Amino acid sequence: MAEIWTVSDWSIGDADPATFVAAFQRFADGATARGGAHEGMILQDADDPKHFVVVRRWESPEAVTDWGKEQHQHSGELRSLGLEARSAAVMTKMADLGAGGSETA
Repeated sequence: MAEIWTVSDWSIGDADPATFVAAFQRFADGATARGGAHEGMILQDADDPKHFVVVRRWESPEAVTDWGKEQHQHSGELRSLGLEARSAAVMTKMADLGAGGSETA
């Protein structure tokens, strides 16, 4: 089965970057607790410290859909900071990029 990833793009405006990261980690903990969410990361733009991209691997497209139905229950802290993703997508992994060459998933 192909790996499923979510990708979201965030511009945090006047919010403190450390506050955003901590709030997002607590939000993501809800997905971890419900099951179906695997490893992920929060990436900060090296040139724009107010821009973040969040990626996370999921068990299945259904796990993403199920989380989508209840994520509002866990997003209050992000909303209280006035934050919403600029964009979000569900992606299918096609290939790995490695130092030794290409590898198709």
